[in-house]
Amino acid sequence: MNREQRQQSEPAGGDRTVANAQGALDVVQTAAETVDGELAAIDDRASEQAADAAWVVDEVSALSATIEEIAATATEVSEQSDRAAEQASDGRAAAQDALETMDDVRAVSQEVAAEVDALRDRIDRIADALAGIDRIADQTNMLALNASIEAARADTDAGGFAVVADEIKQLAEESQEQADDIDDALGAVRQATDDTVGELEHATEEIDAGADQVADAMASLDAVADTVQETADGIASVSTATDEQASTSEAVAHRCETVAERAHAIEDDLASIRHARDEQTAMLGEIDDVLSTADADRRAKLADAPTLELGVPGLNDLCGGGFVVGGQAVIRYGEGASVDGLLAQLTATTVAAGRAVSLTATPTLDRSTLSTAFEATDLSLTEALAEDRLFVLDMFGTWSDEYNVFDLGRTTLGAVNETTVARRDAPLLVVGNIEGEMETVGEQAAREARYENDDGVFDARDTVLNVISDTAVPETLAAFYAGAADQTIETWQTDGQQYLELRQSPIGTTGSRRRVSTTPRPPFVRVGGR
Repeated sequence: MNREQRQQSEPAGGDRTVANAQGALDVVQTAAETVDGELAAIDDRASEQAADAAWVVDEVSALSATIEEIAATATEVSEQSDRAAEQASDGRAAAQDALETMDDVRAVSQEVAAEVDALRDRIDRIADALAGIDRIADQTNMLALNASIEAARADTDAGGFAVVADEIKQLAEESQEQADDIDDALGAVRQATDDTVGELEHATEEIDAGADQVADAMASLDAVADTVQETADGIASVSTATDEQASTSEAVAHRCETVAERAHAIEDDLASIRHARDEQTAMLGEIDDVLSTADADRRAKLADAPTLELGVPGLNDLCGGGFVVGGQAVIRYGEGASVDGLLAQLTATTVAAGRAVSLTATPTLDRSTLSTAFEATDLSLTEALAEDRLFVLDMFGTWSDEYNVFDLGRTTLGAVNETTVARRDAPLLVVGNIEGEMETVGEQAAREARYENDDGVFDARDTVLNVISDTAVPETLAAFYAGAADQTIETWQTDGQQYLELRQSPIGTTGSRRRVSTTPRPPFVRVGGR
């Protein structure tokens, strides 16, 4: 930069300090508005937290009481389980005694059955003896009959013989009757014996069945005893755990009370912060008034300054003739809106008017679109680069290497600006891209740099245009550039229609929304009516 250029840049540098301060103030105000919103949200959450904490204290206290009741109940149930276990053990012992008694009864029954079997054998032997007596009686009767017959045949001595025969016959008949009575008695005894044996066998079967049932009962009692013992152990563990839980719940209740107290303290702190924020807002308003007053002369000068033709139908009229020469402008675009055609047309128009352009392309502005824009002028894109009329800063790696195309992945923005100023021989339109700066150096470095790369490099003849994507650039950083700008244009898309508005400017029509139409050929963009 020569001496004359530096002299021309000095007044602008002082003016830029005020403008940058205004931009910084806008950042603070934007951040303050964000803080106000966050404080309101925090305030609401703190109130809710205080209410929730109070509710939790009540609920935990109730829970603690319930847990203590459960602990007492668990202790009682544990004692009952222990008693049930003892009773189950006693039942098992009684069942064991019953089983042993049944074993004794079974043994006695078996002995009785054996004796009855022996009695049956004796009865059978008596029956056999009676059968012999029957045979003897029969034979005696036969002998008596024979004797009677012989007596009838005999002579005088036959009478005595006949008497003897009658007596023998009578004795045989009586023996027969006695034998018959004994046989009847033995039959009754045999029947009774058989009945006794049957009853004993049935009793033995019943005893066996009872013993099996007692054995099953013992097994069930064993299972019950084991289960009751396990239950008792489990309930004892539950009782211990509930005791511990009761202690824990009391500690939690105490902590919740502490949280509630802190929540109320946070509410008090927030009230103090809100009071300080009210004071800060008033102070920011005063600073804004001071800066606005200090900036009034600069804006008055800008209103009389020459303008830079934009080459976009309708946009020059909206901006009062174009961008202010030597000023700083901002174009902000929202989601769905496109500025590639506008930047291409602006670049070609500015170069054709005899100025130079330092262009940081958007991620989607390619060489083809820019080349088409130059076809409508008397200078091609290749010639503009070769003649030091155009300097392209490639921040997204979308351009090929050639003369005056700078890959910012391999060199710094400051070094490129120095090279641009050294090569150009005409005033510059510097088209910056804040998204690209963030992509290249990072958000924090972009915040720290702001207009730093331009300070002392470009002079009062140069015009700066910063392009900001609202979807990629944080609001506070965008607010700085917009606040420090002399002219701010915003464009966005709604329901498939793109609109544009001049938000701030010392000249032109601000606050009026205009429709934007696009074409595939230059001038690419037209700004229409409302």
